[in-house]
Amino acid sequence: MATEEEIRAEIERLGRLTEEQEDILYNISLKQDELGRQPTNLLLEQIEGSDVYGPLIEREYLTYEVFNHGGRHEIASLYVTLKGMRYCILFSDELSPRRKLNPAGAPW
Repeated sequence: MATEEEIRAEIERLGRLTEEQEDILYNISLKQDELGRQPTNLLLEQIEGSDVYGPLIEREYLTYEVFNHGGRHEIASLYVTLKGMRYCILFSDELSPRRKLNPAGAPW
């Protein structure tokens, strides 16, 4: 489990996520927090080899499980890890205002 100091050290070494990656991570974490570990589902082909999702998974901010319910499309259920939640908490003052809607679901 990554501590705040470990996350800060990793950011110093590798840099922060892109704005798009931070927004994705923050939005998934809010959904997961509000709905109690509800995943965000995407096609696996959208995740594998992605320049956006790849670094989030490699740096262990996101994890996923793959499901195939008899169809030809595999579904990746994305979850924010505790490390990802801590990242969002560290930068929540910057990430929250970038959302189009406030926490109540209304435009800012």
